[in-house]
Amino acid sequence: MLASLYPTGFCANVTALVKGAPGFSRATSLSGSLVGFVTGYVVVVAVFALARPHQVLAFRWPSSLPLLVLAPFFGLACIGLEYLAGVLVLYVRTGRLVTRATVHSSYSVFRRVDVRDVLSVLVVVIGEELVLRQFLYTLLATDLAIAVGAVIGLCTVVYAANHLSFGGASAIAKLPSGLLYVWLFYVSGLSVVVVIVAHATQNLTLLSLSRRSSWSSDLRSWSSTARSWLPGRRSAEVGDPRWR
Repeated sequence: MLASLYPTGFCANVTALVKGAPGFSRATSLSGSLVGFVTGYVVVVAVFALARPHQVLAFRWPSSLPLLVLAPFFGLACIGLEYLAGVLVLYVRTGRLVTRATVHSSYSVFRRVDVRDVLSVLVVVIGEELVLRQFLYTLLATDLAIAVGAVIGLCTVVYAANHLSFGGASAIAKLPSGLLYVWLFYVSGLSVVVVIVAHATQNLTLLSLSRRSSWSSDLRSWSSTARSWLPGRRSAEVGDPRWR
């Protein structure tokens, strides 16, 4: 039950177990930084699947197939919702309208992204949806017979709380996207497939946007190298005391 409410805590403990306490800051790749979360979600989903396979592994097609086509657009909408929520939180806290945003430092800190990184992101997305959406929703709605409105609210809050490691402002910003995802899960006839597609679109889009800083850095490095090949520029630099 605790793992279904706060799987991020369990995954953080797995990270510390696998890589040691300082392991969070030692990763040299995105997949390396996510290894604890990938392992943690695999363990949690496997345990839940053994205990209640009908609540975890029920991959239903949506009641309305157009929702599957529209799912990526819901994921993109969540980026906008989180951005607006973040702007509002900062305005309330500081009294200033801050509109500039950075993309996920946990993504942008790494200069290169490969297939393993993308697969790690997808595994974490699937794990989150199976645990925080499908399992938790059915547990509250079916086993505990809680009203649908309350279940949607609880799932929204739990999803946001699982992002507290990024800070309180980030957790609050996750409330609108968490609400949209659980609503999408509900209106699709409890189809976790639709929500996985939407959530994966959001995270992979953010991963792609985080590459802009790397591309800019590479371009500046290439431009600097190209200028150093120019004869006039080269002679001037060689005479610079910084090169001695």
